[in-house]
Amino acid sequence: MRDNTQDKTLYRNYISKWKYMIKDYELVKRKRHPKFRFVSDFYKFHKTNRQTFLKYYHRYLSHPTEESLVPRKRGPRWKVIGVFFSQ
Repeated sequence: MRDNTQDKTLYRNYISKWKYMIKDYELVKRKRHPKFRFVSDFYKFHKTNRQTFLKYYHRYLSHPTEESLVPRKRGPRWKVIGVFFSQ
């Protein structure tokens, strides 16, 4: 069986998708996009939520690296196991 732990396909797909959408979004905002007149048309076409897109967009504007376009880890950052407090 093939070891898929080092496969970067999802990573590359996220980056290419978000870079493409950011370029389209900026064209729509400048009113230069040939297909979309409004930003709502852009969201409907790409089947994305406004809040989700803007989260990635602003994250990319503040730090224009590929890492900012990949989903971050969720959940607790640390866990304390077996600690009980007595009264």
